[in-house]
Amino acid sequence: MRWKILGLVVFAILIAAFTLANTTEVTVSFLVVKAQTTLVLVILLSVCLGMVLMAILWSLRAWRLRGEIGNLRRRLAEAEGQLEAIRQREEKNIIRGESEVEGTQGP
Repeated sequence: MRWKILGLVVFAILIAAFTLANTTEVTVSFLVVKAQTTLVLVILLSVCLGMVLMAILWSLRAWRLRGEIGNLRRRLAEAEGQLEAIRQREEKNIIRGESEVEGTQGP
């Protein structure tokens, strides 16, 4: 618990130092819009937009993987059902003295 608090304090100090070091006024031009703002706001906005973009891309990948996991679970359930049917058939054959594996009949 102490390490988390210490980490948060160090992170807050780094953010404060970063903010104070980047207070320069800059002009940002985007398409036809021009705005005057501080450099730290431009950097933080860029980071936030990058995080949002990565979250969207990651969500799309996770959604696709969830669908793939669902398909694999269905296939596994089908294979387990087939395996159980084969086991039951083999047990019946053994009880009757037959074996599909050996291809022989018992006494």
